[in-house]
Amino acid sequence: MDNPSRNVVKIKLRDILILGFAFFATYFGAGNLIFPPQLGLVSGTSYGPALAGLTVSGIILPVFALIIISFHGDVRRITEHVGPYTYNVLLAMLMIICTFVSIPRTCATAIQLGIQGNFPEVPFLPSVIAYFVVSYWFTSDEDRVLDKIGKYLTPFLALILIVIGIVGVISPIGVPVEASVENAFVNAFLGGYNTGDVLVSFIMAAVFIQSVRNKGYEDNRSRNKMMIACSIVTVILLFIIYGSLLYMGACVSGEFSSDMGRADLLVAIIRHVGKFVMIPMGIAIILACLTTAVGQVAAVADFFRTASKEKLGYKTLVIGTCILSAATALLGVDGIVTYIGWIYSISYPPVLALMVLGAFAKVIPNDGAYKGAVYSVTVYAFLEAFPGLSSLGFAKTVVAAMPFSQAGFGWVIPFIAGLILGTAAGCFIADKKRHKSHTANGRFFRESARSVFFKILMSGPNIRPFQRDILRRTFQCPPHRCERQISDPAVILLHAGYQIFLPTLRHDFFRRFRACRDSRGIQNNSCFQ
Repeated sequence: MDNPSRNVVKIKLRDILILGFAFFATYFGAGNLIFPPQLGLVSGTSYGPALAGLTVSGIILPVFALIIISFHGDVRRITEHVGPYTYNVLLAMLMIICTFVSIPRTCATAIQLGIQGNFPEVPFLPSVIAYFVVSYWFTSDEDRVLDKIGKYLTPFLALILIVIGIVGVISPIGVPVEASVENAFVNAFLGGYNTGDVLVSFIMAAVFIQSVRNKGYEDNRSRNKMMIACSIVTVILLFIIYGSLLYMGACVSGEFSSDMGRADLLVAIIRHVGKFVMIPMGIAIILACLTTAVGQVAAVADFFRTASKEKLGYKTLVIGTCILSAATALLGVDGIVTYIGWIYSISYPPVLALMVLGAFAKVIPNDGAYKGAVYSVTVYAFLEAFPGLSSLGFAKTVVAAMPFSQAGFGWVIPFIAGLILGTAAGCFIADKKRHKSHTANGRFFRESARSVFFKILMSGPNIRPFQRDILRRTFQCPPHRCERQISDPAVILLHAGYQIFLPTLRHDFFRRFRACRDSRGIQNNSCFQ
């Protein structure tokens, strides 16, 4: 972790609100609008447990992950325990998901629901171009990305959503009926996965932390306090809006079929509330999608700039990301959703495993525990969700055998098993390395001792040139051989001292002499001057 500073900066309420609103806007995207009403629709009278499940997976877990990352300093501090390349592999995968899934989905949703929902005659392609031109404008100034979001976009977005939610709750548009799912909590919990917000925490952590630092909160304590304060604002806003949208969906559970499309359901609910909110809701949809897209475009550009060691410029990467995302957005919401589910299903378990390990980092015994847990969970995630692999008999058997797999927690047992086995393997490898180290240290100690006694004898004022030569030749062979080859009294005395005083010689003192001997040669007297 970073070195703490004693100069703790006083936290300002204005900074909390601006960054808290920006965090909320980054989390609240296309999925966050369309998933809660659908979860409410199938939950009916069980909307309370459904809201609890959505709160845990869609609010608490993402914010908790962000706080854990902040306390560690960055994502790399967690992933480095798994392997030196884990950070780059994980973040690269998440950034690719952003570029080809998440960002295009925000664009398609904003246009199809926000624009064409009110003005059907608006063409799709020009709208996509306009959407990413605006995204580029907000993203181009790296240092002010979240400031722009928090000052200009989010307050308007939050105001519209809160007003619509209050109207929907105060004047319900129907009466909830019995739930069409067996366990509303579990169903909503799994539905919270689809928001992808835990992944957003890992994707956006670097941008969030840098934005906090740009406000002057550079020391660990101030930064962490600021992140917690902003997270509280995010939690409150998400809970209010999720709760109202889910309740509005539950109120129409007696009017619409449970298999109704998410986007169609949202439009139908808004029309029931009143046509006067259609345009404000369309604006809210556009803003919600745009704020998420802006934050993720900035994150993608920042990551690949760092990964390329500054060879690629930030603005160049922003343009490239916008172009690739725009091309994918032309598939439309349905075209994107067809290949999105399995990607999230594979990504979520390893990320959740890293989050848990990061939370308990102080009690994790060794890096083997990290490796075992993450690798096991990753393998299980591929068996469960990867297209083609998940349909094999072996994969189905493994997934079916896992407790809690039906509830979406099948990765828990592989996590625990990998944690235990990895810990044991880590302890074994550590003992082996320790043994090798002791053996090497013993050999190094003996050789270094020779150098020290060599220096002592060579520095004598009355030593003769021929004795000097004898000693040089002596110390180019092991002591026991030299004793047989040369009978000079000085050499015999040296070996006696070598055996007596060896245990008391300091290790780091010898290191310098050995390094010198290896680099210059034993014949060079400069090592001993």
